[in-house]
Amino acid sequence: MGTYPNPVQSQATVRYTLTEQQEVTLRLCDMLGRQVRTVLNEEQAGRHERTLDAGSLPSGVYFLQLRSNGQTRTQKLTVVR
Repeated sequence: MGTYPNPVQSQATVRYTLTEQQEVTLRLCDMLGRQVRTVLNEEQAGRHERTLDAGSLPSGVYFLQLRSNGQTRTQKLTVVR
């Protein structure tokens, strides 16, 4: 999983690849682990690119969690104003 730009002001692009068809959940969480929003929750396979609108988020550090096939990948995302 890769995210750019990071730090972000208004929009970030999240890229990820899945080797097989599977249920995928992409969530944005705050520093305390509370879910801020669900970016994606569907079945997918292959390469994907998803836009994340961060324009309404206050400045701070967030975590993107990509869950698929029983695994979770986490990436830090910094929002600056």
